Amino acid sequence: MAERILLGDCIETMLQIKPGSVDMLFTDLPYGTTNCKWDTPICLSEFWKAANMVVKPGGAKVLFGQSPFDKVLAVSNLKEFRYEWIWEKTEATGHLNAKKMPLKAHENILIFYDRLPTYNPQMTHGHKRKVSTAQHRRNSRHGEVYGEYGNVTYDSTDRYPRDVLRGPTDKRRINLHPTQKPVWLCEQMILTYTNEGQTVLDCCMGSGSIGVACKQTGRNYIGIDNDPHWVNVATQRIGQISQ
Repeated sequence: MAERILLGDCIETMLQIKPGSVDMLFTDLPYGTTNCKWDTPICLSEFWKAANMVVKPGGAKVLFGQSPFDKVLAVSNLKEFRYEWIWEKTEATGHLNAKKMPLKAHENILIFYDRLPTYNPQMTHGHKRKVSTAQHRRNSRHGEVYGEYGNVTYDSTDRYPRDVLRGPTDKRRINLHPTQKPVWLCEQMILTYTNEGQTVLDCCMGSGSIGVACKQTGRNYIGIDNDPHWVNVATQRIGQISQ
């Protein structure tokens, strides 16, 4: 699989990428909730123009968010906003404000697309066996909400994913960036919305967790960051991963 790591402005560099060459946009935009230099909000209207140019029709656009930024992000493209995942962290943050507001124990992952994208549900395994059978053909073929859907049978110990994913950060093992996302979570999204050999674009790369996840799952990766330090960090980190 191939990696391209680019130094440059998020939007300007995206516009230099071949139109329609990206299968999935997956990134963590700055939320604008801190005074850090790297946490400067970008122009979302210009971002969506660039995103819709480089992502193929039917490609998923998957973006991390946290309140209140996730609300701003959803409203910036209500036409394509479909649903969200919740990452429930095993360790909460925000202890300095614990007497003023609840601790923060989750982040949002917003899903946008113009038409139904690749969707590979990542099943969970080892559950109690569940069996269901369509007893009456007439009743099983039509539902008020979903309409015609044929005979339904199910016999498995697997379960389809729910929209709340619980798991730890990577920071006890490797702590590189203040808003670093865990590789396991990045892999979950990449496996869900792409197939092996396809291309994922991360236009706000940071420490390169999405790039690591791409390499470990057999996807091509394009990463962009405007800070030479993070370009170097991500390049070294991804380069250490063997396929």
